[in-house]
Amino acid sequence: MEKEKKNFVEKSYEKLKNAVQEIANDEELKDIYTLSLCYTCEDDDLRFPKVTLSYNTLNNVKEEIYNAPSKEEAKWHYDYWLQNDLETIGGKKDKLLAKWFAKTPYFYTDEENERAIEHDDELYEKLLKKGDKFDKEFIKEVIALAKQLFDEGIIEKVFGKNIPIIIHHHDFEETPVLWTKKANPTKIIKEFLEYMDGEE
Repeated sequence: MEKEKKNFVEKSYEKLKNAVQEIANDEELKDIYTLSLCYTCEDDDLRFPKVTLSYNTLNNVKEEIYNAPSKEEAKWHYDYWLQNDLETIGGKKDKLLAKWFAKTPYFYTDEENERAIEHDDELYEKLLKKGDKFDKEFIKEVIALAKQLFDEGIIEKVFGKNIPIIIHHHDFEETPVLWTKKANPTKIIKEFLEYMDGEE
């Protein structure tokens, strides 16, 4: 792993771990049944992928049942969750992300980006492919970070048991289930997977 990527990954893990450990002091701790890592690209710019950590509670599910089409939807669809942003990794303010991106084969400049958007369709397609490849690599690292939280016992220690970390697009319908499958122990995401299967 190149140095810049390693720095980003290590710092991101510390940020996530600290944010999860902080939840231990939350008065809603016992009511939390899932964590969320919501993936977006800041300002729709593929050079600035980010994930935001939040959680949802069973109490919130009870309240949202009246707004959602079903109890399962209230429980597992991000639109009905608290969306209480606790920590963000990546995005425009993350200097370590920018340093990592600059060292990848996918790097492109602001000037190239502007030229592509304004009047160069061929360049636009080329940059789109580059940005897409970088984002796939970013998500791969996010999945590894979530796995590390389980492997090092952080989730179990904070919540008294393992709870799912759902990794998803902000636009929930576009979410590849594989992200969550790869990050979590199988038995704790059974209910989530059943819900997603029912949605297809």
